[in-house]
Amino acid sequence: LINPQMVFGQPDTLWTRTFGGSEYDFGYSVQQTTDGGYIITGQTYSFGNGSSDVWLIKTDTNGNEEWNQTFGGDSKDAGYSVQQTTDNGYIITGETKSLGYNVSDVWLIKTDSQGAEEWNKTWSGSDYGYGHSVQETVDGGYIIIGYTRSYQNGLEAVLLIKTDSNGDDLWMNTYADGIGKSGQQTADGGFIITGDSNSLMGGGSGVWLIKTDPEGNAGP
Repeated sequence: LINPQMVFGQPDTLWTRTFGGSEYDFGYSVQQTTDGGYIITGQTYSFGNGSSDVWLIKTDTNGNEEWNQTFGGDSKDAGYSVQQTTDNGYIITGETKSLGYNVSDVWLIKTDSQGAEEWNKTWSGSDYGYGHSVQETVDGGYIIIGYTRSYQNGLEAVLLIKTDSNGDDLWMNTYADGIGKSGQQTADGGFIITGDSNSLMGGGSGVWLIKTDPEGNAGP
């Protein structure tokens, strides 16, 4: 077998860290925190309550673990996006099969500065739903970008959910046919979303960019 370091040389890193147990564990999102450390969310099969749980790991500036928390039940749960909030807590979005009503539901979890849960919310579509990206908005609420599928037509649609500061939804919009992967609030108070479209590229899949107004309307 070829040693990659012999081909490419020693990786040019300041440090690396690993976290996990005896089963499969995954990191999906990371952000530097205001204290210079890092916050990671992902999915753990090694720890927690069931099949897999949302995993939240806080490190110092050198990547050494300060604490970790798991969230979930006895089925598959995963965290796909995390951000530090203005109160120094954390907001996570992902999916839950443990707490929702369908195959998989969008999950939003708010924690304090030590990762202890303050509240969580789920959203159920007519089939399944996933939260792929979350951001705190200028009004103190949150925006979630993901996708959902309908039993009726079998199509996936980009999902945009706007909540207040307590995670209660103010409105929810879908844009068919595609999957939302990332989004942000824009300077005009609206939102920009990217993902992929299944129907706008002549039968293939293409990058999709959607611009909305502050109420999530994308226009014609």
